[in-house]
Amino acid sequence: MLSQLCREALDKNRVVEERRWNRTKPPTLCTFHAPLLSHPRYPSWLPSPLNWLWRIGWDVALPFRVGYPHQWLWDSCAHATVLSHIDIELAQQEIFSLLYAQQDDGFIPHLIWNKKSMHWVDRMSQPFYPRLHFSPFIQPPALASAVEAIFLHSQNMGFLREVLPHVQAYYLHLEKTRSKGEDGLLEIIISYEGGRDRSPEYDEVYGSSTANSVWPMVRLLIRYYALGWNEEKIFHRSLFRVKDLLLNCVYVQNLLSLSRLLELVGEDKHRRLLLSLAERCEESILGKMYDDRSGLFYSLDSRQGGDKRLPVNTISSLFPLILPHIPEEWVERLVKEHLLNPQEYWTPYPLPAVPLMRDKPLKMRHVIWRGPQTWVYSNWYIVKGLRKQAQRFSREEYKGIADHITTKTEELILREGFHDFYDSQTGRGSGVSPFSWSTLILDMA
Repeated sequence: MLSQLCREALDKNRVVEERRWNRTKPPTLCTFHAPLLSHPRYPSWLPSPLNWLWRIGWDVALPFRVGYPHQWLWDSCAHATVLSHIDIELAQQEIFSLLYAQQDDGFIPHLIWNKKSMHWVDRMSQPFYPRLHFSPFIQPPALASAVEAIFLHSQNMGFLREVLPHVQAYYLHLEKTRSKGEDGLLEIIISYEGGRDRSPEYDEVYGSSTANSVWPMVRLLIRYYALGWNEEKIFHRSLFRVKDLLLNCVYVQNLLSLSRLLELVGEDKHRRLLLSLAERCEESILGKMYDDRSGLFYSLDSRQGGDKRLPVNTISSLFPLILPHIPEEWVERLVKEHLLNPQEYWTPYPLPAVPLMRDKPLKMRHVIWRGPQTWVYSNWYIVKGLRKQAQRFSREEYKGIADHITTKTEELILREGFHDFYDSQTGRGSGVSPFSWSTLILDMA
């Protein structure tokens, strides 16, 4: 039943488009799954010759209905992971569609425009970006683990050999352009790159809260535009530089996935290089981002070359659970003091994006990554981490916690459908539906 529901949700958000804008590649028919496609539904009482009136109204209202017709990198990685259980061919196509946008230096953008479904706000903002077809930003680099999931289900060595050089180039590009010091930690230049647009952990760096306005992000985009989107100038100005905890944990996990895949094809030299990058980054997460007083991990404000912790407790603080060498006592503190704390993350439908005990409650509960919202994507990662630590330390209780989170997440899906997030106390689905990455419940279950 769950598999069929996931298939139906992804079917509704499938996009097939011919791309011919990458000069290094021939025209290609790309298939991917948008987070959410919005389609106008003409009322039956309206005569068909007047449908154009409805279409105008739809176009005006669409940006405020929140549609996500484009291709996002870590969303697509989630979709490919789910599709590896359902349809291997579609899973592979999801990866190929991301790789179509890859540049000669290895860069893969966080967003690729779906030109046929762009609404007027998209079209107004597009010229402000340096490229017409995609954004200049990165996103949590989940690509290698998605490729690994596909290979584990298909055992298709041909697919693996075809994509691995491109996947490797992507991670080497991240290391070259976003690792600015000796610690191996990647830096982001806007909160969009961390995948959690309006999370409170970024407020101090923005200089104001994003709780009730997107102006801090818009202001930063305007300033980057004024700098000509020159990455060297952007880093030099230090307007927003964060060594993002969640992104770096995902980076380590994916470097390890990629090293395992390279071993399968006999690329030992490159495997050892990527392992060393993963080890250096993980050592820095454990050495720089852990706060012994709270027992939590925090992102680092790296403006002006500094590494100041941003002591804001969010779901990101739990992400080191996915690391392979986190000490057992630190895992125990994360789990017992925070994850299982009913005043923080252990809600009726865990795990919320921010702990319940936040001093400043939100006026609007729907601000993404900022309220008592349970997201399937973050649950997927935390469940993976708990199962990893259960195996490392022979702790059955961690496996039991992971099973409980999985069961409660599946209950949300079966009762409410595939929303982008859910109320962690009532379980009510919020935002939009059907939201494609919530199909990750299939991989969890």
